[in-house]
Amino acid sequence: MSTFALLRNTAVVLAVASSVCAPARAAGDVPPTEARALLGWLQAGSYKNWRHESAAHPSAGPHPARVIAYLNPALDASLAAKAAAHPSGASAVKELFDAAGKLSGWAVSVKTEADSRAGQGWFWYEILGTTPASQVVASAKGVPLCYGCHTPGRDFVLIPYPLK
Repeated sequence: MSTFALLRNTAVVLAVASSVCAPARAAGDVPPTEARALLGWLQAGSYKNWRHESAAHPSAGPHPARVIAYLNPALDASLAAKAAAHPSGASAVKELFDAAGKLSGWAVSVKTEADSRAGQGWFWYEILGTTPASQVVASAKGVPLCYGCHTPGRDFVLIPYPLK
């Protein structure tokens, strides 16, 4: 067998092995990054099985009234490991509640690239309401309003960890 054929076969074996050995992601572990699909995903409560804070608390940022943060498995593991940078696919959902305790929207962050690129490698979404007619404050990668507030966090994540 030629050196080229051997290298090619080795590369194929390694590629197959890495895809077989890679941790599987459960359906719903990474939110969609298209606004309409994301809203439907949020309305369905697709994040509800993620690790989350035990109770609503006052928001430390500009989000309305009270919040509960949910972490997908990738972000939870990264925060637990005290990683300096989170992996692509790391995601958080914050439920936003009004003063009466009623769900009034969501804020979502999804790391879409391995490098955060000063906030440009994150998809940011915030909606003030729970219906398609609600006010969307952010829905794009690299939203300055979002990453500007999140810059002091560990790789743009401000959620205190471990969760309380």
